[in-house]
Amino acid sequence: SIADTASSAAEPTDRLTVCPSLVLAGHNQKKAVCKAVFVGNGDKVLTASHDGTAKLFDAQSGACCQTFEGHAGPVLWVAASPDGARAVTGSADRTARIFDLATGRCEGTLEGHGGQVTMATFSPDGSKVLTAGTDRYARLFNAKSGECERKFKGHTQSLYSAMFSPDGRKVLTASHDKTAKLFDVESEEAEQTFEGHKAHVYVASFASDGRLVITASADMTARVWNASNAHNIAVFEDEGDGVYTACFSPDGSKVLTANNDGKARAFDAQTGALERTFEGHLLAAHSAAYSPDGSRVLTVGDDRSARLYDANTGECRASFEFHGDHAYSACFSPDGCLVLTASEDGTAKLFPADA
Repeated sequence: SIADTASSAAEPTDRLTVCPSLVLAGHNQKKAVCKAVFVGNGDKVLTASHDGTAKLFDAQSGACCQTFEGHAGPVLWVAASPDGARAVTGSADRTARIFDLATGRCEGTLEGHGGQVTMATFSPDGSKVLTAGTDRYARLFNAKSGECERKFKGHTQSLYSAMFSPDGRKVLTASHDKTAKLFDVESEEAEQTFEGHKAHVYVASFASDGRLVITASADMTARVWNASNAHNIAVFEDEGDGVYTACFSPDGSKVLTANNDGKARAFDAQTGALERTFEGHLLAAHSAAYSPDGSRVLTVGDDRSARLYDANTGECRASFEFHGDHAYSACFSPDGCLVLTASEDGTAKLFPADA
């Protein structure tokens, strides 16, 4: 129960409740902002909203610089190009769109999916766009012409995520069909299938060197795999109904999970040994991430809070106040000095991360 969870989570007496330093408003307040990300060095912020638009904000003043329109349904995802000049959006209208950040102009509509586009991202060199859809496919588009150049097949159910390897030569997908797959960009072939989960795989991602893959599943486990042969190196078991997300620490030595029991956990990436538990959320923790330097952990919970922890001690250093609104996502700025959240109230919020 919630009461049991609360009683088991020790609340440090020096924990600070932090209010936002800046609220980025402009979207329809009756429609959630489901994604917010920093652009480039962190001086701008991109947001995606269920109101059918994306927006660009100045991270210093909070001013809205551009509104990106054209989608016929909720915008579910937004990402910036590596050079910070363009944005790509993914929508429930079955398309992705590329926008010029300086002018706000739509440079191309990426079509072909038979379902919602749940994720869209640029390749490391910015020349391609990768999308994931509920139609079971990932697609690769030319970012200049908008032409679909590759269609990655093999999954039997919806995709939750798709991402490039650090060198841009591989594509990694996670699916409701209980597997993740590794595709070769040139051949379109599925080189590896990561099998072993007993329920859908929420996310799959690479370590920074691309040699390891981590998956998080509704079967209450996360797993680390060898990317070259799909060998399962370690299994990280958690309590509750599922592991919503999992990621590597910046140096690749740790695995961080966010779990249905309201806790985040840090494990040794090679041995699977539990090293630290981050407690305090009264409901499920659906997101967890390391700061760029690996010294802090940021979590988001279904209890309408985000929390900042010391990665080494597990101590909660701050709780970010959402004024009663659900937070969909949270991330650090590139320099680790700010926390950016996406909120149900139609805003994104910036908080100081130096608590």
